[in-house]
Amino acid sequence: MAASRLVSFAEKIIKPNSPTPLSLRQYNLSLIDQFMLPVYMPMAAFYPFPSKKPQQISNILEKSLSKVLSSYYPFAGRLRDNSFVDCNDMGAKFINVRYDCPMSEVQNLPDTGPEYLPFPKGIPWARTPDEESLLFIQLSHFNCGGLAISASISHKIADGCTLCNLISDWAAIARDHTAKVPSPQMIGSSIFSPSTDIHTDSMIDEIDNQSLSRKRYTFSNSKLKLLKTQVASETGVQNPTRLEVLSALIYKCATKAARANSSSFKPSVLTQVVNLRPIFDPPLPTRAIGNIFSIIPVATMSEDEMTIARVVRELRRAKQELKNEDHVKENKLVSLMSKWPSMANEIELYRSSSVCNYPLNNLDFGWGTPSRVTIPVIGLGNTFFFMDNQRGDGIEAIVSLPEKDVPQFENSKELLEFASPIMNLD
Repeated sequence: MAASRLVSFAEKIIKPNSPTPLSLRQYNLSLIDQFMLPVYMPMAAFYPFPSKKPQQISNILEKSLSKVLSSYYPFAGRLRDNSFVDCNDMGAKFINVRYDCPMSEVQNLPDTGPEYLPFPKGIPWARTPDEESLLFIQLSHFNCGGLAISASISHKIADGCTLCNLISDWAAIARDHTAKVPSPQMIGSSIFSPSTDIHTDSMIDEIDNQSLSRKRYTFSNSKLKLLKTQVASETGVQNPTRLEVLSALIYKCATKAARANSSSFKPSVLTQVVNLRPIFDPPLPTRAIGNIFSIIPVATMSEDEMTIARVVRELRRAKQELKNEDHVKENKLVSLMSKWPSMANEIELYRSSSVCNYPLNNLDFGWGTPSRVTIPVIGLGNTFFFMDNQRGDGIEAIVSLPEKDVPQFENSKELLEFASPIMNLD
């Protein structure tokens, strides 16, 4: 186990290279930010043959991180009472570690959240304390010469789009210190006015208490094309998207596995995350930071309704409705989060989210693009997470399910017709 081969560990705080003006010291959370779990959302990139020496790499990453934090200054602050960030320039935590093992020994471990070694121990999807750094960076060096760069940021102030933009901008500055990076826009709370009475502790407890199994699958473009063609012929939906057909397929197979362990059908809801930035009229800036998304919900109240064709048709219909919504007054995410505590015993919730089409596989800090990018899945059951695979010829899915449902799920003929399980190498 690579954890036993840790040979050095150094930790420091990286502060913005210019102080945050007093007029910007309070960054108010938006309503959606307030509903988000106070946990660290993680991402890691692996680089097999960096062209620079370890100390050079550390210096470049530290200096460029300091520079990017001057623009993303809330990430160097501290949370206050689920209400705002005190932008006090206390900084992000930067951890530099060295392992006496090859990168492959770590790179091919299962994605098991807090135990996933390229991250600070116990940080991915862990709670974000009010006095702790909102951003954790770990630089991991391996005896083969490879390295991993991981970032874990509080979900209270960032969604997947924000995290991807932050890492992309950091990489651009590391690659070229004269790079002009677009300024992030701090506009979330002006759109989604905050509330004074929102609690997320019950969902945190759900994360802590789940007994889960995580499985990874790859769906090649050829298989996705076949699935899309099949769904289009059955539904009449023109050009169904990759995420629509994959979400529907995995949702159907997961609910079928759950029914195999139950004496009766339980109604369920599939939710698919949607970035609202391009949907607003006029569109919001790509670098509007925070949690600026909603969900598309599809309810299934009977076994007859559980077909891939119907789910895709409902996803497409809900997506069209979403474009016509007043996202401030009718945000479905806020509505579901408000109602969920009273619905939890009656309806099974399934969650689908994605970072497909973000340029994560092109993250170049100055020593080439990564050999692999990974995002450990959150510790909630019935969660499907999608990302472009490293070769660019398909999608990788990480599926998190209750352990009791996994045997039935992973032997599903309908799933295996399109999916190839990813086995972790020894």
